[in-house]
Amino acid sequence: MNDSDSKEIVIEITALKKAFGNNKVLDGFDLSVHRGENVVVLGKSGSGKSVLIKCVVGLLKQDSGTIKVLGNEISEMKQESLDEIRVKIGFLFQNNALYDSMTVRENLEFPMRRHWFNQTKEEIDALVKEALENVGLPHTIDMLPADLSGGMRKRIGLARTLILKPEIVLYDEPTTGLDPITGKEIVDLMMSLQKKYNISSIIISHDIQVAHKTGNKIVVLLEGTNYAEGTFDELIKSSDPKVKQFFESMQ
Repeated sequence: MNDSDSKEIVIEITALKKAFGNNKVLDGFDLSVHRGENVVVLGKSGSGKSVLIKCVVGLLKQDSGTIKVLGNEISEMKQESLDEIRVKIGFLFQNNALYDSMTVRENLEFPMRRHWFNQTKEEIDALVKEALENVGLPHTIDMLPADLSGGMRKRIGLARTLILKPEIVLYDEPTTGLDPITGKEIVDLMMSLQKKYNISSIIISHDIQVAHKTGNKIVVLLEGTNYAEGTFDELIKSSDPKVKQFFESMQ
């Protein structure tokens, strides 16, 4: 994204460190995300990708370094303030995290009830309808997750993530477990909704095709650091053996 420097930074991570015992998962990681930008963090299994976004949303506390989200230092926020900032951050879990005992409608209503929004029933119904229309599944409103295909569950998870109109969305392996056609549909949907709502995103993936199709900027998470950063075209042409090997191994 050539004009990203002129845009507001919505996430700024500096010298982030997080270890579990002797395992240094993140070891001085830096990253900035501008408004409306998709940043793909590429990394192999166990490289710390999911740990990174859990730190961003405050589910894990970093050992050192800073994480600023919409100008707020996450580690310094009290629970009430953290809950308020989380309303502005959507999180699409790898397994969708839908509640099996709830209908699609109840799953979509849950974030609004959890955050004590004061909408009327009519307003909630309108938001649920809009969210389902955004993902092309209005007919599933009274179905249970068990009655949906994997791709449909992913779409419902995305609808629930976006129902509160977050400014930022964190995607954890959005196409894992999906067949290539369904995965492409999910990627296309992510891109169309990003444009519709000007969403800023961190997309965690090990899939080089997802990076190619979604990333304004690609970051290679290697050895706990932001080892390489640039556009897809810049990185795939890199002469650095570690970057080249990384991209070749992902294809």
